[in-house]
Amino acid sequence: MLGWGQVTAKQRVVLGALRDAQHEQDGQAVSARQIAAVCPAPWHERPDLVTQALWLLHAHGLVLIAAGSARAWKITAAGRLMLAPRRGPARARPVIGPGSRHP
Repeated sequence: MLGWGQVTAKQRVVLGALRDAQHEQDGQAVSARQIAAVCPAPWHERPDLVTQALWLLHAHGLVLIAAGSARAWKITAAGRLMLAPRRGPARARPVIGPGSRHP
């Protein structure tokens, strides 16, 4: 597996944006345009720059092209391992099991 030094800052930003865009789409594959929409500047709304980074990440096995599409991307397990855990509130999920954690 690749280490932090082998993935550029730009690639980490795009990889994180891919994770976030997929999260917004309930885990479905997303386009470079959708990824660029959640990227910070200077990659925000620049799918051309995002696509370049995606192809490099693909060469490292960190992302893959979704089956049946030439324009939809998914993050791999190896790609998720390259990122720090998500920050911010988790999606609302029903409590499983007896009782509730919240009043």
